[in-house]
Amino acid sequence: MTEIKATDGFFFLAPVLMLISLLIMSDNLGGSTPELWIFLLSVRVNLIAAVVFAFGAGFLAVAFARRFKVAKNSVVFMFFEGSGLVTAMVGFFFYGSAMQEQISSRPDYTLVVSLLQFFVGLLVWAIGIFLMAFAGTCAEKKEERIIFLTVLVTLSVFTVALSMLFPLEVIPI
Repeated sequence: MTEIKATDGFFFLAPVLMLISLLIMSDNLGGSTPELWIFLLSVRVNLIAAVVFAFGAGFLAVAFARRFKVAKNSVVFMFFEGSGLVTAMVGFFFYGSAMQEQISSRPDYTLVVSLLQFFVGLLVWAIGIFLMAFAGTCAEKKEERIIFLTVLVTLSVFTVALSMLFPLEVIPI
């Protein structure tokens, strides 16, 4: 008989968080408004939904890491952490750059989203978060935990910085 672990609830919680974020994103994939604050809110809600999606990917990684201790070796840990960080950064950039403002003759703000670039960026972002969280959950040495914390802080600063820049990119000056 298999043993139920405390992290098995993450196998249910992770897909629920991912589905909720996809539903939030589906409401904000485009539109036109004369108000700038509504336009910016739509862009920021999409970025927040990406962070919720990342939490789902992280929870899924924790659930798998508690079942399978693959990253016990330091070389495997460093590979997962490094490739996960770079993958997450590239994915978040592609995800955010898929949202663009369309210039029209009317004084409306129109959000146009490249769906392929949007969802590929979201998938690459989730893969990077999964790799990082998986390696961080499998970390056993103090040095590995410090590296994991450093990677999380780096990703957080990167995400906040890009979240501030994406709305500025779509506003006509």
